Amino acid sequence: LKAPGCPGGFRYLAVEDRLEGKYEKWNNNDGFVNQSDCLKCQVAQAFSHFSYKSSEKQEMVVDIQGSGNSSTCMYTDPQVHSVGKEFGRADRRISGINKFFASHKCNFICREIGLQPIPCCKKRVK
Repeated sequence: LKAPGCPGGFRYLAVEDRLEGKYEKWNNNDGFVNQSDCLKCQVAQAFSHFSYKSSEKQEMVVDIQGSGNSSTCMYTDPQVHSVGKEFGRADRRISGINKFFASHKCNFICREIGLQPIPCCKKRVK
């Protein structure tokens, strides 16, 4: 889109395929974690936890939402928290990471892939 007031004279936007099914939020960028036992919820929470570990504790994918059914799921519009605040205004840095872990309870997926609980309420993630 042409937008003379924006850097470079253009404004960008992302377009996604239409999501089918019930739209749900499984976690957000401010510490909310859907505590449901549904598989989609557990996958989302384990994915956020995994993203933190796999980035060597530098980043975490949160704000996981989307739609799906019992066999497939489509995530959309995620947010990333980073130690260096590299991902825009909604990147809550360490504070956002700590809020996730204050709400997150490791589930069977976390345990199966070798993720350990993060005791952030006792000691802040660094």
